[in-house]
Amino acid sequence: MAKAKKRNSEQMVQSPVIYSQPNNNIMYMMMGVITLFLVFLTVKMFALEKKINSGTGGPAVVQQESVISVSNLKKYAKDMGLNTDKFNKCLDSGEKKTLVDKDAAYGASLGVQGTPGFFINGQFLAGAFPFQFFKEIIDKQLAGTASSDCTSYSTDLQKYCSDPQNLSFNPASKEVDVKNMVSTGAKNGKVVIVEFSDFECPFCIRALPTIQQVQKEYPNDVTLYFKQFPLTQIHPQAEKAAEASLCAADQGKFWEWHDKIFSLETQGQAQ
Repeated sequence: MAKAKKRNSEQMVQSPVIYSQPNNNIMYMMMGVITLFLVFLTVKMFALEKKINSGTGGPAVVQQESVISVSNLKKYAKDMGLNTDKFNKCLDSGEKKTLVDKDAAYGASLGVQGTPGFFINGQFLAGAFPFQFFKEIIDKQLAGTASSDCTSYSTDLQKYCSDPQNLSFNPASKEVDVKNMVSTGAKNGKVVIVEFSDFECPFCIRALPTIQQVQKEYPNDVTLYFKQFPLTQIHPQAEKAAEASLCAADQGKFWEWHDKIFSLETQGQAQ
């Protein structure tokens, strides 16, 4: 009886050891399975990333060619009936880069920091403002009531000229050199608008209809000039597009080129 009790007590002491062993094995097996699964997912992830980076990931990674890529610029020249041999040579040689850089440096010297920037008889308006702002400035110029005093303008315009640190409208007139530049609009308009612009700038594209409305409303009063100000740090295609416009100008088609490029940019697709 004593021996039986001793065997029962040994079984009771040993039981936790005996039954815990299978539990540990199951846990280790589960951890192994999870580890293998994680390794599998990691391998699949790297394989997918490699596939995407190699350009074989399907339509989601296809990049549309820029409307103003060099190849498209040459296509437009052909479509417009330009002498493509001369145009392509002009564009490929980079011979117009100096003129583009000169315009940009001149704009910076006048205080232009971004695009579009407009000098309306020397009064600076920076940004894609609505037509009503241009109209107010132009009408005062035509009426002889233009002023360098910010408070002489509407409260809407005063918002943009009252802060000296943020002059989106600066009524203090500056002289802007336009000699040897091609103009459009009135031949000798009482109001001269000089636009510093970038062919890749979305705000310049947005401003185009406004400028077209200005030309429509003031056909005999406003003369428009265009100066290059490509923001090359953020618009990689802008420099060549600017050069291309000057190559087109050599063949007497600057404004036709200007309108076509901005029209295509507005549509957001090459034609």
